[in-house]
Amino acid sequence: MNIRSKITRLSEDNLREKIIIPLLKALGAYSVENFHGSSEKGKDVYFAYKDIFGEYKHCCFFIKIGNIKKSGKNDIRKMKGHIEEAIQRNFINPIDNKNPIYIEEFYFVCSGKINQEARDYISDLLRQKQMPSFRIFDIDKLIETILNLVKRYNSILNKNYTFSTQSFSKYCNQIRNYKDKKYAMPTISVSGHSEGKIIQDHE
Repeated sequence: MNIRSKITRLSEDNLREKIIIPLLKALGAYSVENFHGSSEKGKDVYFAYKDIFGEYKHCCFFIKIGNIKKSGKNDIRKMKGHIEEAIQRNFINPIDNKNPIYIEEFYFVCSGKINQEARDYISDLLRQKQMPSFRIFDIDKLIETILNLVKRYNSILNKNYTFSTQSFSKYCNQIRNYKDKKYAMPTISVSGHSEGKIIQDHE
């Protein structure tokens, strides 16, 4: 079974917990949180990263399974309320657990294809709601990101890993452990620490 078939067979919960969350952590995202549930406010997964000025950017993944169109079972228009809730409702900052914040970057992610009508609808809706920073990840982009990660770290870690939905989380943990060791500092610098940055290796 190829990687596409493995991912498209996943439930939304398994896609989120076995693929998305481990992937974000392996890529270097900070404070990755599973928000899915009755209090999610439209956000399935929260994460943050630091921009070039050292400021946290607060992001969320809005996750759906299957193909997204402007018709049928997965009609993008049925998701309008949840998308608006994700970007318009504030929530307590998971980093300091104190201050209310809003999402600054929105990612629409699905395990299938998103046709052009649905893409245009998402883009128009988010621009109308003054959310200029957003990305759309369909199955092709998700697979590309996973394969690029595996190719990169198989070389760095001297691994011969082949993608599996059951072992991907463990593989991502190995990547995180490698990064923790590589970027560990002998002393802690409040102004100079690198946590939360999207780490790029140059081997």
